[in-house]
Amino acid sequence: MFTPGSYEEGKVYVLDGHPGMTCGAAQPRPESVGYVRAVSADPADPPIVQPNYLAAETDQRITLAGLKLVRALFNSPQLAPYFDHEILPGADVQTDDELLDFSRRRGNTGYHLVGTCRMGPESDARAVVDDELRVRGVDGLRVIDASIMPMLPSANTFASTIAIAEKGADMALGRRPLQ
Repeated sequence: MFTPGSYEEGKVYVLDGHPGMTCGAAQPRPESVGYVRAVSADPADPPIVQPNYLAAETDQRITLAGLKLVRALFNSPQLAPYFDHEILPGADVQTDDELLDFSRRRGNTGYHLVGTCRMGPESDARAVVDDELRVRGVDGLRVIDASIMPMLPSANTFASTIAIAEKGADMALGRRPLQ
């Protein structure tokens, strides 16, 4: 992911007052699995959220490869004339352990959360909804959002979520598929 600008520390999408570039890497199909758990039957009680970012070895390996690729790109002959110095993670961060530590402290999610109410066959013990998005064991309730995706697509979830919403609305309204 590349942005022809850099961002103010601690602010979301606020550009720095000086020239900069931002480049990052992401694991499009993370293997690390987290959880969201209710702490009580009271909906006002906040849940426990444990994302477990970078818990899987594959996610660590891909993150390291991505960070090293970004550095190689910025130091390539083609970009070198436009690249002055690295601010984050910084030239002093070199070892794999240091890069992973940086990633754990400063990395973030793309907010493409899926799978908390995964769709799947009856034989899938982790599936919450059936192929018509009905919550198993609860009459009259459907889940029609990105949480039904059993796994993250290798893309932004926006288009997939719109498709789920359109199809789910048709099912909830009893509309038959177009022939």
